[in-house]
Amino acid sequence: MKYPRLGWLLWLAFAGVTGSAAAQENLPQPLTDSDFRQYAPAQAKLGRLLFYDRVLSGTFRVSCATCHNHDRASSNGFPIVELPDTAPDDLAINGLPLYDPLRPSSRHAPPLFNLGAKEFVAMFSDGRVAETGKGIFISPSKDPLPDGLSDVLAVQSLFPAVTGDELVGTVESDLSIAAHNGDAAVWAALAERVRDLPEYLPHFRAAYPQVTSSSQITVTRIANAIAAFVGTEWRSDQSPFDRYLRGDQSALSAAQLRGMKWFYGDAGCAQCHSGPLMSDNDYHSIGAWPWRFDADFNDDLPKVLPGRINVTGKASDAFKMRTPSLRNVAFSAPYGYAGGYETLKEVIEAHVDPEKVHNAKVALIEKQQQRWSADDRKIAQSVFQSRSIAVSPLKGLAAEGKLDPVIDDLIAFLSATSDEAGARGRLGKPEEVPSSLVLD
Repeated sequence: MKYPRLGWLLWLAFAGVTGSAAAQENLPQPLTDSDFRQYAPAQAKLGRLLFYDRVLSGTFRVSCATCHNHDRASSNGFPIVELPDTAPDDLAINGLPLYDPLRPSSRHAPPLFNLGAKEFVAMFSDGRVAETGKGIFISPSKDPLPDGLSDVLAVQSLFPAVTGDELVGTVESDLSIAAHNGDAAVWAALAERVRDLPEYLPHFRAAYPQVTSSSQITVTRIANAIAAFVGTEWRSDQSPFDRYLRGDQSALSAAQLRGMKWFYGDAGCAQCHSGPLMSDNDYHSIGAWPWRFDADFNDDLPKVLPGRINVTGKASDAFKMRTPSLRNVAFSAPYGYAGGYETLKEVIEAHVDPEKVHNAKVALIEKQQQRWSADDRKIAQSVFQSRSIAVSPLKGLAAEGKLDPVIDDLIAFLSATSDEAGARGRLGKPEEVPSSLVLD
């Protein structure tokens, strides 16, 4: 990145950087509008209604927003707003809005920040939906994708609707029955449901001027609208770090500057968390704990996700997941693909000394859980042994007892990647949806 000469000299003096490359040369370029796909506002407004409408779920009891909620930074983690004591969370698990049909998959739902960015051409942690060329997509479906999908984000929006433990649900419904005939049958049934709600027609007309009757409401238009909403709602590029990259030398505190120097320098974080959105968009295994940090082993546990091997079939890709973007990471706890780490400190420690953190988790589980079995231990060990990245160079500092101040500085820097407006969303939660079903 280029800096004014005076600003660059001030940085050198302030951060104590001397000599050659320094961490500074590894900083990404600032984000601009050209880094993001552009969506029609009217389509985003329609997508917002569809995103919150339980009509798209098999049992009419969940919506996209059940697990990707505005109150929880587009995820199902900890609230970013103070919820009233009277909040209707009767069916929640551990205070999270996870309803009966979702209990088999009660892991951490990934946040949706910046999915409208052009660099994200693969979706889901294993990349099973991806764009391989302009308008050419791969997906796990055995059925052809609908024609006219706008981008890879629209393709992605089709798949929670055909996943048994997500929107389709495990309880018998018209959608679960349609699922016996393949994904295309489910998508057709979803479009029929929306067509049967006359209240949706004005919104489709506003989003798609060519639509004149309910018969023209298709799953393609539904998917494109949801993509428009997700792609614009949680765009996050106005953080203190963004301001710094754009030349505001006062945007970061002293601790954040130190953390940035570690992140892009000796800590090696940027080897994987690279680029403006802090992801190399590649697949790695850090041997992350494969269950939520508060998982109850006395109940049925969610299956451990196999990772990239699901797509490639290569044994070497077992448990590899796409490098998560660290934008708004301060709002997106718990951490790890399964939500295995409660705090940023814990997940950083797991990078620095993975064996120590893993063994501590095993010891705690064996002490607290009645049904922790030899098979559970074997699964956890298999995931741990799949690690494909090197131990952090910070391990030497840990041995010297000097790690905690570095972790504090790294956390301070990561907090500087947080954009509160982006975390809360632009349009926010609607007051009601055309189906009149309860909102999450």
